[in-house]
Amino acid sequence: MSEHHCACPGCTCEVDANAVTRDGKAYCCEACASGHSAGKACCSGECHCGDQAPEQPKESSVDNALEETFPASDPISP
Repeated sequence: MSEHHCACPGCTCEVDANAVTRDGKAYCCEACASGHSAGKACCSGECHCGDQAPEQPKESSVDNALEETFPASDPISP
């Protein structure tokens, strides 16, 4: 039987019959299949593929609307 590796970039895990499949690709766990959304780690404690977070947009490309809003901790004006 041939070995199959997780489709998650950087993942070192092998997949088996219990693999999570998305778009025709096999992943070792739900965290890898979802692209490590919300910072979820790989199911294998030895694999650190989730540590390679996707690049964040540069500050200059972030919407300026964040600067125009108040933090949630500010009280509402009377």
